[in-house]
Amino acid sequence: MRRSLAVLALVPVVACGGDDAGPAGEIAATVTHYDYTFDVTTRAAHAKVTATVETPGDCLTLPFRATGFDPATALVDGKPAQSGTVTESAMTLCGSGHAAGKQITLEADLTVALQTLSTSQVGYSLTMDAQGNPFYYLVSWVGGCDRFGPCDSRPDQFATYTFHVTHPETLAVACAGTITETSATETECAFDHEGGPTYSTFGIAAYPKAAWVATDKGMWGSLHATVYDRAQTQVAAAINPTYQDGYVRWLETTLGPYPFGGELRILTAPTYWSGFEHPGNIILDDGLARTIQPAYVHNVQHILDHEIAHQWAGDQTTLADTYDFVWKESMAEYLAYAYEAMVEPIAASGTSSYWKRASAGAAFFPVPGEKPALFDYYGDVYGPGPMILFRQLEVLSSRAQVLAAIASVLGHPHALSVDELVAALEAKTGLDLTAYAAAWIHGTGAPEWPTFNSVFTPGATTSTLHVTQVKGQARRCKFHMALKGAQPADVVLVAVDTFRNGIDQTLDVPTPAFTVTTTEIDPDHECLAYAGTLARQVPHPWLTDRALAKYPGTARP
Repeated sequence: MRRSLAVLALVPVVACGGDDAGPAGEIAATVTHYDYTFDVTTRAAHAKVTATVETPGDCLTLPFRATGFDPATALVDGKPAQSGTVTESAMTLCGSGHAAGKQITLEADLTVALQTLSTSQVGYSLTMDAQGNPFYYLVSWVGGCDRFGPCDSRPDQFATYTFHVTHPETLAVACAGTITETSATETECAFDHEGGPTYSTFGIAAYPKAAWVATDKGMWGSLHATVYDRAQTQVAAAINPTYQDGYVRWLETTLGPYPFGGELRILTAPTYWSGFEHPGNIILDDGLARTIQPAYVHNVQHILDHEIAHQWAGDQTTLADTYDFVWKESMAEYLAYAYEAMVEPIAASGTSSYWKRASAGAAFFPVPGEKPALFDYYGDVYGPGPMILFRQLEVLSSRAQVLAAIASVLGHPHALSVDELVAALEAKTGLDLTAYAAAWIHGTGAPEWPTFNSVFTPGATTSTLHVTQVKGQARRCKFHMALKGAQPADVVLVAVDTFRNGIDQTLDVPTPAFTVTTTEIDPDHECLAYAGTLARQVPHPWLTDRALAKYPGTARP
């Protein structure tokens, strides 16, 4: 299917020529600003894109999958486009010649479709909460901003943004940046910080003012935190400001200053995912505090910590490519876990246990060689990702070294790849991770995590523990085996290091003071090493109960 610009001459990405453009042809440019006007009820939108020309020419092409486009409104530098085309995936508009270093603007009117990617909220949606309140949500996600107008949807791009939102006066609007209510029915959000990729910054939420009741949670580090919530969710009550203050202070000490001003808004609504990390404007699912089988010891706290970590890991530093998705989610999980380990080790143990259970039966590697659609594989990163990229490596080196590696790649706006992260981990841990990355991170098909058998043979003073890998490729790591007796206190841990030694080992251990009745592999969740086949329990570990209901027969671990 091909949609053409009415009246305008059709040009399949060709040059128009110009007086001062230099070589005629397709312009290469960097988008620097989006000015977007949107009506939440009619869905009418006006998109204006500002870009800086790098390669001179006449015609600029941007990704474009929006519907309801009015060709008569196509403008280049404020004037009607001389020619152009619109296909299923791109818009090309041509005007007078544009020299390198100059700015060019493209504008268009359109109507945003009330539709989403599969069962998610990626796109534009209207969802009713349990009390019948409407939640309007325009959300980009990775590679998705071109659903709403011409937009450079590559995940490694940053820009500034101004959103002008028209809405019923009963609604409050939230988007990234400074929010100004210009009238009872108009709200403006101005985002002019460094950093801010389209996947998370290009988003608008609207909800009844009566539902978003503000609770001042005080200062968290350098941030003033406010929770916008309705009482029935119990989310605001589950947020401990003392804990969160300590967490943000630790992040700022570890990663550098908070990137997006001095305000953090936490809003609750009926969302598909447990949370979304819009810069300075986190949205949490309104069911987190009432989840029957929560993923974490402190469900609201951990998920909020995850989204706060994304402000540095994902929003200030972004993805180099779509298939680098694993590092930002894994890093947010690991940073939340590392702080839990400092202040409440039992919560950290629950988190790493969840990662390991969620990893069982993963359908793709953390960086899948077959490059499936992101929506088809993203859920497979939440368990294996933090285990492989961070937890297993801290066991082989130290937590301080792993955190130093993370700090070395964060703290300033840039795009980061998984390979660059691995290089930083090598530099800080001193480990050669070439074979490790090939075995654990990159691959095609469903990964088969290593499975082990163990045999304990008691002796008078020295016993032996024979550990043999019986299934899976030789993916190497370090973990412990627990020798257990009849009483809960009867436990001895024996280190098994397959990273530096063989996958089959016979270890001499001092004979325990108790009779060993059983052995347990990896009681501290240090490696994706299993004692037997473990059926997959979570299809997409970051989904809410609401979203999981769309997958009959599945359950949280």
